Amino acid sequence: MIAPVRHILRALPPLALLLSLGIHPAAAQEQSAESFDLAAARYAAAHRTRRIVVNNDGNDCIDLPDADVEHSPTEMLARRTTPLLGTHVDSIFYCDGVFDSYTHQSEESELRREVSGGRRSWAEELFEEHGKDPLTVMLEFGQEHDIEVFWSMRMNDTHDSSPQWSMMFAAWKRDHPDLLMGTPEAPPPFGGKRWSAVDYSHAEVRDKVFRILQDVVSRYDVDGIELDFFRHPVYFAAAARGEPVPQEQQDAMTDLLRRVRTMVDATATTRKKPILIAARLPDSVDFCRAMGLDLEAWLEQDLLDLLVGSGYVHLRPWEDWAALGKRHDVPAYACLSGSRLVSPSAPEAGEDLELWRGEALRAWDAGVAGIYTFNRFKPESALFRELGDPELLRTLPRRDEFVPGTTSHLRRWVKGGERYLVVPEWADGK
Repeated sequence: MIAPVRHILRALPPLALLLSLGIHPAAAQEQSAESFDLAAARYAAAHRTRRIVVNNDGNDCIDLPDADVEHSPTEMLARRTTPLLGTHVDSIFYCDGVFDSYTHQSEESELRREVSGGRRSWAEELFEEHGKDPLTVMLEFGQEHDIEVFWSMRMNDTHDSSPQWSMMFAAWKRDHPDLLMGTPEAPPPFGGKRWSAVDYSHAEVRDKVFRILQDVVSRYDVDGIELDFFRHPVYFAAAARGEPVPQEQQDAMTDLLRRVRTMVDATATTRKKPILIAARLPDSVDFCRAMGLDLEAWLEQDLLDLLVGSGYVHLRPWEDWAALGKRHDVPAYACLSGSRLVSPSAPEAGEDLELWRGEALRAWDAGVAGIYTFNRFKPESALFRELGDPELLRTLPRRDEFVPGTTSHLRRWVKGGERYLVVPEWADGK
């Protein structure tokens, strides 16, 4: 019922929409049972201002076993979050683990303890001593300071393919080797050769993912969930073999998103509060389809509220990504990732500020809704005080470069992936 109404509602800008419905903007998320309109509330929440969205990978409660650290919410927040107050950061997307291994309390997934290199999570001690897990701490912080908090799920995190990260290998994967892409001895040729990736062509995998998401949405007061399809971009064994993904498998993934949308909307209706769905993806519809992700179908069927584009690679001019979002009236964000925008001689431990400023301003001028940062965890960085204001960026030293990322990543994740790279005319030949 939401989809038909959407086309009428989206003819109005957010403020006019709320006023036309008799809803004061400040009360958009606190409507009574009698007046709650999910479609209107979802639209208003999706189109709120997000100057900068920060992705936090949840490693803010990890130390060496012998570290003398206070296991407290204050210590956890001090590392990456509290210093963001007063910056351009309006939203935090909090990822607290890898596939089926997280630091939040759950009977559906297992508790993440060991990480790598002797490091371990103290999320369990945090819960035992303070009665709060990291996700709860983050949500309470967001509610106190009017900062939006999403739970971010890495839809196929495969750090555990490497011996360095093998302790992160979830028991569920160990118990279901037939649902993985391969073995350490026989990894697939593409998809980053990530043998530990789950294969979404199996209904058991899709059902497991749905249960993980349902578990979080039903028990935590999140503002939304993020489906991070760029960590890591491999979803079907066919693509990992270098073959086209059959349409029926792409449709099965779309059906999973439809189930998630229905579940999220049902919970939102019960709570009388919108819960949004964001997705981080390659910034190319064709590259997504080569991975088996039918992004156009997702948008046409109203399955997403926010789009985040780019990661390891940046495939097309930001104008194309912004236009895709506007065509479907879904805010599109530009992902500036530390794994792509790097410089060996950069100041601030790898942050090439002039490069980040230049790309952020180009993205703003292209019409994106905001800037999304990935793998940037130094809250004192100037990035969080500059990138959310295009007028400020115009006054600062910056460098204009089109940075597609390491081109080997294109071939690594998708066979022939380099054919999806479109260099803008202004950067062609540079």
